[in-house]
Amino acid sequence: MSIYHLQKLIREINRNEGVRCRFMSEPEKLVREWKLEQQEAQALIKRDYAALYRLGVHGLLLRPFSIIHDVPEPDYLAMINQEAL
Repeated sequence: MSIYHLQKLIREINRNEGVRCRFMSEPEKLVREWKLEQQEAQALIKRDYAALYRLGVHGLLLRPFSIIHDVPEPDYLAMINQEAL
């Protein structure tokens, strides 16, 4: 797969309540259906924002994803800024 598919799934989680509910209840199954690479899948399932950023997920997708999961902005920025160093 490519970063495109990872970003597309994150976009669907952000925008589609049904996909979001599936991600919350059965993330491993949902990720398998999208056939992400292992590294992408693990970062998404673990909600590892630093790893997702490092993989190339755009901030305009990643920040809403973190908001859905109740990550405060200072925490999110600290994770992202750590990766930018």
